[in-house]
Amino acid sequence: MPNFSVSTDNFTVRPVRQDEVVAPQKMGRGPDLSYMTLPDGPRQFNQRAAVGGAAAAVFSQAAAALNEHSVSVWLRKWLQAHEAKIGQVLLQHGHSAFALQVNYAVANSFGNQMFLSRDIYLLGTAPSAKEIGTILTPDVMFGPKADAVPNYATKFKYAYLVGERR
Repeated sequence: MPNFSVSTDNFTVRPVRQDEVVAPQKMGRGPDLSYMTLPDGPRQFNQRAAVGGAAAAVFSQAAAALNEHSVSVWLRKWLQAHEAKIGQVLLQHGHSAFALQVNYAVANSFGNQMFLSRDIYLLGTAPSAKEIGTILTPDVMFGPKADAVPNYATKFKYAYLVGERR
């Protein structure tokens, strides 16, 4: 996931923490780890083959990290461009914190993940960061979203951020 901890001259933005929002209901049991007890066989062959491609994997990870960083740069530029509007909304309501929704896409390109910027929305303001749960309700964060249907290799992702004055 891209690093969404960004700051400008006037604001600091970070991902929302779990203790700031209401948790959704749990779904059930976790993953089955019984495959670790399987006897030796094709798994070891695949492991030896993966070691042979280590140089390509390092290059791929470097390219993915650079592409992932571009989403953070995009968020910082958006925040700088909208500082006046956000500051005006905060002053109008007398609040000191705000919530953002960042929409981005993750696509596969020749085995690498590409992070593509889509849009950023100001969801609202709150008196403080501890009360941001009034805006980021479970319905907002985990509810249905009307969105375009991407191809099979592209997945739309959403990040919810909390911003405060510096």
